[in-house]
Amino acid sequence: MKVIYTKFSGFVFLFLSALLLSSCSGLSDGVVQQIEKIPELIEKQSALITSKRKAFDNFKSHKEWSFFSPYLTKEKWSQNFIKATKALNDAEKLYIDEIVPVYDRNEPDEDTKARILIKKFEYHMKLSLQAALYPEQRLSFLVNARDAAAEIHTKASREVKEVLRLQKSLTKRAVQTAKNYANKKQDIASKVLKLDQMTEKAIASVKNVNRQYDKSKTDIDYAVFADEAVSLSETLTEASDYHKTINGKFDELYRSYTKILADQRIEYFVVIGRSTWCSGEYCGNGTSQLYPAILVDEKTFNYFDTTTVEPLATMSLVGWEKHRVRIPKPYWNALRLDKKWNWPRRDDHAEFWVNNTFTRSYHRYIEIENDKQKKTDWIEVKEDNFWQQYNNLGMAILTKPYGYYEEDSLKDAQPVGMATIAKPVMQNNVATGSNQYGEWRQENGLSFWHYYGMYRMFGDLTGRNRYYYDDYYGYRSHSWGSPYYGRRNEYGTWGSSTYNNRHYRNSDYAIRNPSDVKAARSGRSQRSSRVSSSVRGAGAGSRGRGPGNRGK
Repeated sequence: MKVIYTKFSGFVFLFLSALLLSSCSGLSDGVVQQIEKIPELIEKQSALITSKRKAFDNFKSHKEWSFFSPYLTKEKWSQNFIKATKALNDAEKLYIDEIVPVYDRNEPDEDTKARILIKKFEYHMKLSLQAALYPEQRLSFLVNARDAAAEIHTKASREVKEVLRLQKSLTKRAVQTAKNYANKKQDIASKVLKLDQMTEKAIASVKNVNRQYDKSKTDIDYAVFADEAVSLSETLTEASDYHKTINGKFDELYRSYTKILADQRIEYFVVIGRSTWCSGEYCGNGTSQLYPAILVDEKTFNYFDTTTVEPLATMSLVGWEKHRVRIPKPYWNALRLDKKWNWPRRDDHAEFWVNNTFTRSYHRYIEIENDKQKKTDWIEVKEDNFWQQYNNLGMAILTKPYGYYEEDSLKDAQPVGMATIAKPVMQNNVATGSNQYGEWRQENGLSFWHYYGMYRMFGDLTGRNRYYYDDYYGYRSHSWGSPYYGRRNEYGTWGSSTYNNRHYRNSDYAIRNPSDVKAARSGRSQRSSRVSSSVRGAGAGSRGRGPGNRGK
């Protein structure tokens, strides 16, 4: 380790120079402090390696020499000091070649780079410390294994029994789950196989523990005995965590969840700013204020979101009050402004401008979990999400049927409950089959899906009384990865059957948009792309404006 001290003394001057040249506008304080501690850390680690190496060289006088000397030779403990020295040299080289130059430059845009280099330095130092401490720690580990052999053996027997119990428990549940959900049979088997492999590993470990324990005390290989016992403990921890995780996955198969877009609403807001001033010689700079956000309709919003007229209006109280509006009056009147709201006493001139525009969008959902149904209150959603789901009123926007994992959930909009229908088995051109939700039946020569009583709510939320085989066939044949609105586009916001259902017929959306509902019910509407670009944010250039020249 003398070479490290020689190097260290050679770069101390560089380090101190960098310290003197640093400026407060450079690297962050935390990074600077960490770098400044590095020489001390290197010196301490060098001293530690020297100390541990010296203690190791004196092992022959240790009272346990006769016990651990075979392991010292077989496992080559002395090589750990070579590893420790190499790792420390790597840390020191990184410091000199890369960290010090960054410190010298002291550029704020290199702060992230400095943090990454410090992490690399810490990694090398960690390896060095682990290697330097290994011989001493290994000795203690083996002595403990010898002195506590009976306890370790008993613990190993207990732990392997627990692993076997976990395997039996998971296997039993997997068999029943595979019977209930045959579509997941292969996947369930693969999950059990992984625990079987852990069990085999645990059994192999306990055999090695027992094999060594059954030997005479002078013949036991305590390294094998203790290492296998540790491996068994680690396997038990892994198996226990895995057992819990897979049981959780099996629980998902027994959960059914459907989320339906029951209602939707978007509100449009305009924020108007006003600057006022007086025309006297000593009036100062005037005052600027913002009105509280004003709720407007979509047409008014689109106008103010895109208008480039500035100012919108001006006002003078000199002589007869004069008020000049520079935009179409219907839009100005829609703001319902109190022009003299909070008016400064000495000011006699004003102008008005658009400071900001924004929207707030909301959804209401009907959620069906297993056989329970609830309707949510209004939930504010991001505007992007609102428009993504805009066409999907009355549709299931998330469906996870029984027998599927959460990651299998269907997120493409589709008619409510369509995904819960059992794939039919055709017998003499008649659809047959059933599942947990219902069964295929026939009426007047037509096959239709019948929901069992506890799942009748799916049929109640479709806008139609039932699904026929042709409906299901159209659903299964559509391009996956995209919404499905029915064979005749009869579902969703623009679907002809949607508003046959009271939930959507009496929705806030339907009340606010009667013409859209009328067109949808008549079958004359087309699926919408009516959302204006300004609502989607294209009018952002008009937002955040300030006062104009104030007429002075």
